[in-house]
Amino acid sequence: MRNPSHAPAVRYPHGQSARVGWLLATVSSCGLACLLAWLVLGTARADIPIKAVTGLGLWLACCLIAWRWWARMPVGQLAWDGGQWLLESGMSGQAQAVQGSPQVHLDLQWGLLLSLKVLQGPGCWLWLERRSDPLQWLSLRRAVYSPARSQA
Repeated sequence: MRNPSHAPAVRYPHGQSARVGWLLATVSSCGLACLLAWLVLGTARADIPIKAVTGLGLWLACCLIAWRWWARMPVGQLAWDGGQWLLESGMSGQAQAVQGSPQVHLDLQWGLLLSLKVLQGPGCWLWLERRSDPLQWLSLRRAVYSPARSQA
């Protein structure tokens, strides 16, 4: 039996965010600029080749991990029906029940970073933005922060 909730039923789109992509590119560029400044200004000439290869390799690995995370963000809809959360895939249209409730990790008022644990398969991270569906944004926030939690 599920706990009743006063939060309205809501469906909200999620997927790759251009804003998150630009943020990752900006952080990556700043990291490269700092690495190059450190190599030019703060390293002895004899150490530059070793530190450059190591530093650039680490920077490149971090960039690839960040890009892969962004490229693999799931696309679809997050739905609350008043009793349980569902994660609907954009490709197949199939819905997976979510275990418990989405956990909010970052709330910027215009964007939410959530983690979900689905009943079958690995959990996932979602970045939701107000501009994806401004009319449903407040309903989504009420549902995410509702004291009634689903029991999967």
